[in-house]
Amino acid sequence: MRFQSLLVAIAGLLAVTAAMAQSLKPDEILSSVTVQPISEPNPVLGADGRVHLAYELVINNPGNVFVRLDKVEAIDEAGKSLSSLQGEGLAKMMHLYSGRDRQLPPGGTAIVFMDVGFAENDSLPQHVSARIEAFRENAGLDGKPTPLPADAPVSASYSFIGGTTAIGKPAVVVEPPLRGTGWVAADGCCDTVTAHRGAVMAVNGRLRVPERFAIDWIRLDAGSRLFTGNAQDLASYSFYGAEVHAAADGVVVNLYDQADEQIPSQPARGIVPANIGGNMLVTDIGNGAFAFYAHLQRGSLRVKLGDRVKAGQVIGLVGNTGNSTAPHLHFQLMDGPSPLNADSLPFVLTRFSGQGVLAAGNEEELEQGALARIEPRWRGDHVNQLPLNDQVVDFH
Repeated sequence: MRFQSLLVAIAGLLAVTAAMAQSLKPDEILSSVTVQPISEPNPVLGADGRVHLAYELVINNPGNVFVRLDKVEAIDEAGKSLSSLQGEGLAKMMHLYSGRDRQLPPGGTAIVFMDVGFAENDSLPQHVSARIEAFRENAGLDGKPTPLPADAPVSASYSFIGGTTAIGKPAVVVEPPLRGTGWVAADGCCDTVTAHRGAVMAVNGRLRVPERFAIDWIRLDAGSRLFTGNAQDLASYSFYGAEVHAAADGVVVNLYDQADEQIPSQPARGIVPANIGGNMLVTDIGNGAFAFYAHLQRGSLRVKLGDRVKAGQVIGLVGNTGNSTAPHLHFQLMDGPSPLNADSLPFVLTRFSGQGVLAAGNEEELEQGALARIEPRWRGDHVNQLPLNDQVVDFH
C-alpha cells in the first residue's frame, strides 16, 4: 500500500522523493496532462494558396493539479516550429470544457484546433508533434489553485513534447455540387472554430469530427442578399430548390427522405439523430471516401439505395430540412457511410472562381436581411483547391 500511495503522489505532484524524480530520463517529463490527436491530419490546398493541416488535439488533465496552457506549437521531426498558438490566439482556437482562461482544472478536458499552413510547394514533414508550454498549481483544500511549494520536485512552468501523429492522405478531388454564381462557403475550414470545425462528438465511445471540412452552401441573390422579403418564407430564398449535382462517381449507400421543411429563421423542430441531416444521401466514391449531401427537399431525391451515380448528375434539390434554419446544402466528405460516426476528409474542387470573402460578422448579418459585404481576397480562378470559410465563389 505504501508503494501505491507514492505512485498517486507522483501523479498528483503532492510529494515526490528525490530518488524517484531522478529515475526519469531527461526527455521524460511529468507533464500533468495528456495530449492526443483525434486523427491523422490530411493535407489540403486551400483557396489562399496554402496547404493546410487541420486537426485537433485532445488535452486531458487526469491529476489533481490545475494546468494552464500557455503555448501550443506544431513541430516537425527536427523540432522546428511549424505553427504556434498562445494567449488570446490560443483561447480562440480552443474548447475548454471546464475551467477558464486556458486553465484545465483537475479532471478537465480541452480540445485545441490546429491549422498548420505551408507554402504550396513546400515539402511536408512525415510526422507532426505538439510542443506545449504550461503552468501548474496544486489544488488547495478549498478546490482552488494554490502555488506549488518552494521545495516541490517539479517546476510550475514547464514544457513537453507529445501528441505525435503521421501525416495522412492528400485531399480528394471532386467536382462542385452546385452551379451558378454567388455561393458562400459558410462555416468552412480552417483557421476559425466554426460550427463545423468545432463539432467534436463522441459516437460509440469514440471521438469523431465528421464536419471538419464541411461547407454549408448558401447563395446570394441578384441584390446581394441571402433572402428578399419575409425571412420565414422559403420562396424568399432565390436558391431554394437549386439542383444538387453528384460531386463524383459513386454508389448510393445511405439515404433518408422523410423530413418536412423547417420554417426559415426559426429554431429547427422535431430533431432526432435519425433526421438531423434532413433528407440526405451518402455515396461511396471509392478509396475509403464517402460524399454526404444534406438538408434536401422532401421528395426531390432522384436516386435510391444501390444506384450508381455519375459526377455532374442531378441527385436532388436544395431544401431546408433537418437541423436547418435556412435553405442550404451541407456538403462533406468522410471516411464512412454514417454522417456522424465518421471522420471528415478534406476535398478540393476541380474548378471555381472567387469573388472575395465575406467581411467579418457579415454571415450573421445576412441572416438578418443585410447586404453582403465582400472583401477582395482570394479572387480569380481556382483549380483543385478547397473554398475556405465565408469565401464567395462562382461555379460554371
